[in-house]
Amino acid sequence: MIKKPEGNKMKKVLFATTALVATAGVAAADVSFGGYGRFGILYTEGAAQETTIESRLRLNIDATAESDNGLAFNARFRIQADDSGTVANTGSINGALFGVTAGGLNVQVGNISGAIDSQAGMYNHTVGLSGLGYHNVIANSGTSFATGYWAFDTYSSTGAGRNGVRVSYGMGNFNVIASYSDMRPTGGTERSAITASFDVNDWTVSVGYQESSLDSEDKLTGIVAGSLGVADVTLGVADNDGDLKYLVGADFQVGAATTITLFVTDDDDVAATDTAYGVGVNHDMGGGTSIRGGFVSQPNGMNVADLGLQFGF
Repeated sequence: MIKKPEGNKMKKVLFATTALVATAGVAAADVSFGGYGRFGILYTEGAAQETTIESRLRLNIDATAESDNGLAFNARFRIQADDSGTVANTGSINGALFGVTAGGLNVQVGNISGAIDSQAGMYNHTVGLSGLGYHNVIANSGTSFATGYWAFDTYSSTGAGRNGVRVSYGMGNFNVIASYSDMRPTGGTERSAITASFDVNDWTVSVGYQESSLDSEDKLTGIVAGSLGVADVTLGVADNDGDLKYLVGADFQVGAATTITLFVTDDDDVAATDTAYGVGVNHDMGGGTSIRGGFVSQPNGMNVADLGLQFGF
């Protein structure tokens, strides 16, 4: 999954050398490492083992180069190790992502984060150390990862990804993103998506649309996010193939270093309890380190909570 919040990241350049020059047209290249680590405890009501260790180590490896005519090239792959219930997991390398940028135009191929996944405000008000199910994401419909979750192109941290194409263009306060992937040859779906966003003062308005060869993956999304002074707020609505999901969320700054996050969602796709709500706390300890925790009442009636530490590097 992509573009989930990674916390503070301090980039450390490993090397920058013109010895990699294959032709006279390449000016310079460099490779850098960055990422984060987190560890703590996770509680899942009703699970076979309700309390488990939650941990992740994420290492991004980014390569960049620039041509004499100003084209900026980049590539990334990621090494990530997550806990697996009661078993610590070894790290795995994901599918590669490639890109080229010219002015406000950016083109990516490979393990992309699609247009819906990249929509402005889509992950606002994520709570806890681990996201606790990401019920705040309006493009996620249903009660769990197995029932309608991530039915849009996301950057895969541990897998190959969908091997798609993503094009974005920004001009002033306006930004548009389009993406396409086709997994039908391997039994998957074909997806086309587009989002557009506009910034005005302290507010962002964004809309998104996805069409899929599987009707249940069709989506229409709208998000308004901005500042009311005392809080950063988001209002969102998604039509996930006829099932409406609504979001109201807010981040409150308490003092100079602590943020309290609240969200409520209502999802027509859930037959039992269609409302989910969450509360989270993030305390910044400086130097890229933080204490994070949260609680979410899920639509399936199973409460989840976590608490732990995160550090960026």
